[in-house]
Amino acid sequence: MMNRWFPSFLIVLCMLLLSYGCSGSGGSARRVVKDCLDCHAEYQTMLQHDCLHDPLKGGTCNGCHRNHGLLGGVYLNTAENELCFKCHQQITSTAEDAVVHQPVAKGNCAPCHDPHGGSNDALLVKSGRDLCITCHDESLFSGRVRHQPVDQSCGTCHAPHFSMHPNRLTQEESAQCLTCHDNKAQIKQHHSGYQVTTGCSSCHTVHSSNREGLLRPSIHQPILEGDCSGCHVSSQNPSPFDLVRHDADLCLGCHDALQQDMAHESSHQPVKDGDCFSCHNPHASDHDNLLTQAPETLCFQCHDREKKQTSQHPAYSTGQCLGCHTPHRSPTNQPALLRAPLNSLCASCHEQGQQNMRVSHAPVSDTACDTCHAPHGSTQPSLLVEPQQELCLDCHETMREPLARLNLHAPAATNDCSGCHQPHGSNNRNLLEKRGAALCATCHEETEEMRLHGPTHSPFKQGQCQTCHDPHASNYAGLTVKDTNAICFDCHQDLVNDKKVHQHSPFAQGNCTTCHHPHGSGYVANLKQALPDLCLSCHDVDHYWATGVAHEPARQGQCTACHNVHQSDRPHLLTMDVDRLCQQCHEESPQQLAVHHGGIAPGGDRCLSCHDSHGGQDRSLTFPIKHQPFVEKNCQACHQGGTH
Repeated sequence: MMNRWFPSFLIVLCMLLLSYGCSGSGGSARRVVKDCLDCHAEYQTMLQHDCLHDPLKGGTCNGCHRNHGLLGGVYLNTAENELCFKCHQQITSTAEDAVVHQPVAKGNCAPCHDPHGGSNDALLVKSGRDLCITCHDESLFSGRVRHQPVDQSCGTCHAPHFSMHPNRLTQEESAQCLTCHDNKAQIKQHHSGYQVTTGCSSCHTVHSSNREGLLRPSIHQPILEGDCSGCHVSSQNPSPFDLVRHDADLCLGCHDALQQDMAHESSHQPVKDGDCFSCHNPHASDHDNLLTQAPETLCFQCHDREKKQTSQHPAYSTGQCLGCHTPHRSPTNQPALLRAPLNSLCASCHEQGQQNMRVSHAPVSDTACDTCHAPHGSTQPSLLVEPQQELCLDCHETMREPLARLNLHAPAATNDCSGCHQPHGSNNRNLLEKRGAALCATCHEETEEMRLHGPTHSPFKQGQCQTCHDPHASNYAGLTVKDTNAICFDCHQDLVNDKKVHQHSPFAQGNCTTCHHPHGSGYVANLKQALPDLCLSCHDVDHYWATGVAHEPARQGQCTACHNVHQSDRPHLLTMDVDRLCQQCHEESPQQLAVHHGGIAPGGDRCLSCHDSHGGQDRSLTFPIKHQPFVEKNCQACHQGGTH
């Protein structure tokens, strides 16, 4: 029995001993629980503020924050845009027609409130108007005459978080104003005997103004004169605010010049409809001419603004519609209410399109800017109505075939016609930006440097680029106007007029540029390299020059002393028959030749039977593989006569 319980007893005893050791006193370590302020000492001074957030005042930091130990951070219990609403549910509304302050709608309380405490009521980070102008344009409150609440508290009129009234007013506008302005007799006196009780903001600004009485900047003249009865029936009438006439008839009582505009077919639609109030306020406005909105936005209430555009006319993008259009009727009956004929209208700003140049683009001279440009905006650069090259091809149809060729000039390949051509006018033919080689030099700078300062091919030197090159496209390499040999032979006709039996391979194939640089070089005949290097690039005849003996004319590059470069009636393109050619340098009689040839004088046309004309293993320049009797100089073994 004892043996069965003994192991269990030992386990319990060990656990008790371990427990005792871990909980001992004296030098043993203890886990210390710290208060938040032990680490965040900077918040000690915060506790001295008059206004403290309730969780901080009650020392319950974990009402908003999670414990985090040694790892620093804010560690909120929930996302910031949800945290405040857990306690402050009353500061927002889910009603569809509620007007919610934007920071509240985003759950972003911190821009206005300090989450811990401060010296301002409601934990505001600033007091009064100073807080509001952090976001709201201060110029609204800086007029010469300010509404009294502006200097006191915006909260007099506005709810800070949300409201069921426009502009977050604490109540309906008229009731809001009458809360302070409740002297009916005084109101009647200031409004020419009319007891006004609504629509205060139609004449008065609500924050500040440079006019007495907080009147708006633009005032209808009858109001300035106190003549309300010009438009409204008598103040003694049971319905004093009824109009004396209706719709446009009322306005035409003073603005009779608009009578003709209303009847004209080209007039603005609201003018034809007599709907003056679609654009104008009847009493006052913050904008010139009593407009209901700033001109920058008013037109777009009816006319849709295209947003996905690469380029926009500055007048359009800034809402300066009246820079081009008249609001009622065009003075010269132009379409789209334009202030002037299209081209002169465009030229009033874009003078470069109307300069008196020698060559004018047809749409410019025909006053048809809209042939190429959209008036407001476009998905293409420079307000073009379609991609540049396609636009040009709409008129220049004959260019479609060339642009389908194999090789395109870079501007043509990138649809950049204006890279070479002026779109409006030029003093050069074909509306070119510059003349001749000067235009090509815009991109081909190194080539132009060579043309001006180097030894060059004559057409190139004279800047006649189009003699050889097509400016748009070609089926030939290098944008040449035709096959290379055909171009060269147009000028060098002497080379083709007298055809020879034997032709140099590049010449026969029309590959003139194998040997010649088409623009020029520092070598004779515009060769690509000096001789013999050029010839050696194809003809491997220098294999004995380093280790044997070179024929000196060959090594010195005097290739043309023996060979014609293009064609010849003789094999190997020789300039003359072999016997005469060798004797040009080796002037030896048959007797002298016999001395060097074992007593036998070789025939004059037999030099190349034994000798390599470019070089050999020794001074004899003979071929390396020889007939043994020839090696032994035993010519008589084969040759019985005196010549061979």
